[in-house]
Amino acid sequence: MSKRFSKIYIEITNYCNLACSFCSRDKRDKKEMSVSEFRDVIDKVKDYTDSIYLHVKGEPLLHSKLDEILNICDENNMNVRITTNGTLLSKRKELLLKHHIKQINISLHSENNNTNYYEDVFNVGDELSKKITIIYRIWINKLSTKIVDKIIEHYKLKNDIIKKIKNDKNIKIKDNIYLDKDSEFKWPKIDNKKSENGTCLGTKSHIAILSNGIVTICCLDSDGIVNLGNIFNNSLSDILDSQLFQEINNGFKKNILVCDLCKSCTYRNRFTNK
Repeated sequence: MSKRFSKIYIEITNYCNLACSFCSRDKRDKKEMSVSEFRDVIDKVKDYTDSIYLHVKGEPLLHSKLDEILNICDENNMNVRITTNGTLLSKRKELLLKHHIKQINISLHSENNNTNYYEDVFNVGDELSKKITIIYRIWINKLSTKIVDKIIEHYKLKNDIIKKIKNDKNIKIKDNIYLDKDSEFKWPKIDNKKSENGTCLGTKSHIAILSNGIVTICCLDSDGIVNLGNIFNNSLSDILDSQLFQEINNGFKKNILVCDLCKSCTYRNRFTNK
């Protein structure tokens, strides 16, 4: 029997070692979720999903107790997916291979000063792919052409794959390594132009839990503006039964946007009726 959510985002830390211009600046205090807090979260969500994404904001590979965090995931048979900027992959490689991680998403458009960044990431990606599915992620913009060229060079791709990689959005590069290309999204802001109608997968297929325990409707609410409750203090069933969650969820079903943040979000246009 399938569980309620196909995935739940859990932000184990909102610290990051980069300050990329395209990333939103959340106003929350910096916090690393403790091991005991994370265990409590997993105990509360495991009846609702089999898959967790260790990311909302921040760089998850920075977590000082990552080994213990992943041990808890292993103990509970969670399908773990990690999204990272890739700068710490080499340092964390052995730890990552030690655990049962289903997928690592590597954002290749991160802004860093390492001149060997791409080659380092590809080399570690090759090693990790022996056990873990690797997804290289890029946005379709001016930089993406440069990144694609580096992928072609590193993997010595043949003409048929080169044609796909330049024209398609999702491409298999080799066994267990893929490239995911997509258009850049804009983080929603309350003061953006608003729309009253639309729908979203938030509350339907997923929710997000921030490092401070706030539960919100999706991974784009980096400040926890839509505060459904705190997982450290409440059960997930109580949070999902709350009036606010029900109003938002029912609104999406009727193509009505309840929250100001949702009314200001353009990402929902990817699956809403315009």
